[in-house]
Amino acid sequence: MKSIIKILILLIITINTAFCQVEMLQKQKNDFLNDLVSSFENEYLWKEKGKEIAKKLESKIKNGDYSNINDADIFVETLNRDLYQLSNDLHLTVDLYNPKPSNSKKTSSKEKPVIYKEVLNNGIYYLKFDSFPRLNESFKKEIDDHMSSLVNSNTIIIDLRDNSGGSDETVNYIIGYFFEGKKKLATSYQWNTSPIEIWTTPKVQSKELSNTKLIILTSQSTFSAAEIFTQRLQKHNRAIVIGEKTPGGAHRTSTYLMNDIFLLNWPYEQSKHAKDEQNIEAVGIIPDYLAHYNKAKKVAIKFAKKGRAKKIKKISFHKESCLVKDLEKVLNSMSDSDYQNFISTHVMQSHQDKVSKTLSKYKTVWNENHNGRIINIHNLPENNVRLFIETNYGIRQMKIILNDENKISKIFTR
Repeated sequence: MKSIIKILILLIITINTAFCQVEMLQKQKNDFLNDLVSSFENEYLWKEKGKEIAKKLESKIKNGDYSNINDADIFVETLNRDLYQLSNDLHLTVDLYNPKPSNSKKTSSKEKPVIYKEVLNNGIYYLKFDSFPRLNESFKKEIDDHMSSLVNSNTIIIDLRDNSGGSDETVNYIIGYFFEGKKKLATSYQWNTSPIEIWTTPKVQSKELSNTKLIILTSQSTFSAAEIFTQRLQKHNRAIVIGEKTPGGAHRTSTYLMNDIFLLNWPYEQSKHAKDEQNIEAVGIIPDYLAHYNKAKKVAIKFAKKGRAKKIKKISFHKESCLVKDLEKVLNSMSDSDYQNFISTHVMQSHQDKVSKTLSKYKTVWNENHNGRIINIHNLPENNVRLFIETNYGIRQMKIILNDENKISKIFTR
């Protein structure tokens, strides 16, 4: 992109973004908006759609939709809302660049392994991938060791319910264990280049593992490369999918630094499945058997033992928690007293200011018409909760971190 500083940021931007203090000048904001319009006009993967988005975005700029926004966080959230509406591309996002090093301690791979394995009975093995990290020799060996231990299994359950994506190379490497011969998975289409066919590379263990029953668990949080992994196996009739429908974020992106303040996650590749040429962007994965996040593993184990599961048409959940009910009420309330009562009742006193700012900015941008509703709830380990909130602008995720007394310490939105 001519308008973008050609620096690829080699970092993973967390999808649960905490608001950071960044000073934004009007000129930086205006220059960035103009660069963004130009990028859509000239370098978007889908030329006609890019020109249409550029025209609508330019109209918003001329209409003054962003001119009075001085808060950098509010500007980014507002622009992301609009980009989602215009493109329906879940990877196309803007973030703030914060060069200050984080003081938080990173969890080492020894403390939290990339792959969690559990041995169940009846020859059933359970593997949990919460991400697909970049492929290197160390990780290849880790994968190989796990797969070698599974060659005599009857069923492998692969849990991607909390997997937000990662490396496409890692995805294809792992899939290679489950086909004895070479198999065409998809065709990759990148901007201004010729299509590239994607094939599996069989492994030593492929002869045994190609006959093993595979079950993949999905949820509304299964995203990006995790969706690609699931699609490539499901459509080749190589895996049964149990869980929730996924959001449909399939495009690969690169992250670019724009005028020292904004990070642009820009899609540069789409892939179409070899079997039906389908691109699952904005489509997602439809499971073979629907099951709520908190029931999917249990359903999968039963399926592995009996070879069948009960078909349901709709996933049900309950808003049992007083906190959840009060949160939905306050997100749709115009009353300052309702808002303050929620903060004082449900938030740790030492964290009230930070949580209040997060909720306030969320309401300002994503729920300004006060008509959001909670459509799903995931009860996570360590007493945490993940909510899915539907508004006129799409579905947002909200992760709530609770202490031992069920008081909120942090809220993250995506």
